[in-house]
Amino acid sequence: MRGIICANTYGQLTRSTLFRIREVWKQNFTLIEYTEKSGSGSYVIGRQPPKHFVTTGHNFDSYENIISFDNGAVIYIGSLDNYKALDGIEVCWAILDETKDTREEAVKQVITGRLRQQGMYVDALGNLTDEDQTNGVHNKSFNPLYIFTSPASVPWINEWFFLQDYEQEINEKIFSETTYFKKEVSNKFVNISSTYHNAANLPPNYIANQKANLHVALQDMLIYGSPFGKAGGEFYKCFDRTKHVGKLTALYPDLFGTGKKPYCPTRPLLISVDENAIPYFPMGIYQMEGLNLYKIDEISAEWPNNTVNYICAEFTRRYHSHTAGLSIYGDATSQKDDVKQEKGVDLFNLMMNQLVRFRPRRMVGRSNPSVSGRGDFINTVLEKEIHGCKFIIDEGCTKTIADYCNTKEAADRTKDKHTVTDPATKRSYQPFGHHTDEGDYIMCSVWATQYSKYTNGDKPFNIMYSLGRNPKPPRPGAWEAYGKRIF
Repeated sequence: MRGIICANTYGQLTRSTLFRIREVWKQNFTLIEYTEKSGSGSYVIGRQPPKHFVTTGHNFDSYENIISFDNGAVIYIGSLDNYKALDGIEVCWAILDETKDTREEAVKQVITGRLRQQGMYVDALGNLTDEDQTNGVHNKSFNPLYIFTSPASVPWINEWFFLQDYEQEINEKIFSETTYFKKEVSNKFVNISSTYHNAANLPPNYIANQKANLHVALQDMLIYGSPFGKAGGEFYKCFDRTKHVGKLTALYPDLFGTGKKPYCPTRPLLISVDENAIPYFPMGIYQMEGLNLYKIDEISAEWPNNTVNYICAEFTRRYHSHTAGLSIYGDATSQKDDVKQEKGVDLFNLMMNQLVRFRPRRMVGRSNPSVSGRGDFINTVLEKEIHGCKFIIDEGCTKTIADYCNTKEAADRTKDKHTVTDPATKRSYQPFGHHTDEGDYIMCSVWATQYSKYTNGDKPFNIMYSLGRNPKPPRPGAWEAYGKRIF
């Protein structure tokens, strides 16, 4: 019976899926890949089988992307990012890996439609057989599709397996080291288990390290396997108004004084912007003490004042006597000469010119961090204050607070930037995600070292390049001296 093994990309297929499958074949079934040098082995991948392999029934122009076994069995392998290339094949069974990344039509329209080869059956007692009948009774044709995936709250998978109907039962089972969820649903079967059930194959401290570095919502998904990982819910899952919002002048009077608005005249001001016009052009105003980041003020410039000139003039009006320095952060994609504000000059050049009296420093990065990656980091900061980072918003920043409460998460773990239409002006715009965007940019910049530690797992790494030969180990201090020259 021909089968097929697929992952979402060819890289996933070769580096992860097939790597693990070959290990299991070797360890559990003593199946190893054939080589001419050893003269032994049970299968070959992507090449003509050796002469002693059974090839009866083979009719292939090429063995590319085919695993051939010595008994004549074959398995197709492929990536589902090019799923249309699989049209036309006929298989009896299929295994799909990391299906959370796969398009719905690739599975439902292509793979399930290819499961049409006859030859595997299940008898009345549930035994697998290759006989059409047992004692004169027709057996049930069996064409299994096995789907393996890490949890990602993918709507079409959840709907296909009716997971929303069993949410309470799932939550009662999976948050455990001993129990797990299993359910037969129509002609499907679902099994959801936590990482604890795979602990034997993991380093002893793996789960403890994951818990230390992940916020609660990610722990639910990546440790306990929850398929309801907030996708479509809050992007800032760990934002808590009672913890992250307060009257800064009451909380920190020695730093911000006791006036109506928080402000420390002896510390630099930090501002961050997101290039957005409707419903407003946002600017966040911040100050820091150590690794503590405080949002002290906001400007939300609505039409017709949604321009660089206006927000800079408004900032100058509010902080005209400030002399302790100014740093400018924001959206790296706005560093181009086609911004809406003024042809030929990028957004931050305009701001530097408008705010020259404050001796500004341009601190915008070359590119923006990934949305899901920075979201994980910021949520972990909000929950755990990881690496000593702390964030508090003054209660007067009402637009910012609403943004943190209402910005939603899309199924791919980015921000849900759906649009609405203003009934009066007929203009379409994204109602949320603008003050939080400018907040993301400044956090990943002022906490760049901590963000790097978080994304790299707190592990230092070394890189050595070699062209054409293996290099000798460097003498002590050589790489450091070389690094000083090139950097």
